Amino acid sequence: MPLQKTTKRDLVRTCIRVFRQQGYYRTTMADLAHASGLTKGVFYHHFASKEEIMQAVLAESSAFFAEKVFKVAYAPDLTAAQRLEAMVAAALKAFSSEQGGCIFANTVLETAHVEDTFLDQIKVFFADWQHALQTIFGSRHAAATAEKLAIRVVADVEGSLLLMQLYKNSAYLTAAFERAKALL
Repeated sequence: MPLQKTTKRDLVRTCIRVFRQQGYYRTTMADLAHASGLTKGVFYHHFASKEEIMQAVLAESSAFFAEKVFKVAYAPDLTAAQRLEAMVAAALKAFSSEQGGCIFANTVLETAHVEDTFLDQIKVFFADWQHALQTIFGSRHAAATAEKLAIRVVADVEGSLLLMQLYKNSAYLTAAFERAKALL
C-alpha cells in the first residue's frame, strides 16, 4: 500500500481537533501522531515538541478566524447588520463544527496559571476579534461604546461556549449571538 503524503498543514489541522477535545496537557505526542496516522518518530520529524505544535495550532486557528470570520467585519459593500450577521454565522459554524469549543479559551484556561507560553498568541486572537466587532458596532455607536459592546460580546460568547460544553447544548451559543445582534 503506498504511503499518503501528509503536509504539515494537514497535521496541524488534525492536531487542532485533538487539542480541542483533549486539551493541551492531556494530549501526548503519541496521541497526536496516532490521530495523524503517523508513527511517533515520523511525527517528531515534523514537530520537535508539543509546544511547537500548539503554537502552530494557534497560528492556523487565528488565520482561519481572520479569513473566515473576522474579515467580513471590514466588508465595505455590506451594512453593519449584514456584516454582523455574516460574522455570527461563520463563528457559529466554526465553534459548533466539532467538539471542544474555543481552542483559544480552552488553552488559556488550562495553561495560563502554569506557564505563559501561548498567552501572546491568544491575546492577538482576542484583540482581532474585539477589533472586528468594534468596527461593526462603531458604525452605529460612539467609539467608547463600540469598544465596550465588543468586549461584552466576546465575553458573552466565550461564556456561552463554556455552558454549551457543560450542558452539551448549542442553544447557549445561539442565544449569545442573538444578544450580540440585538446590540446593533
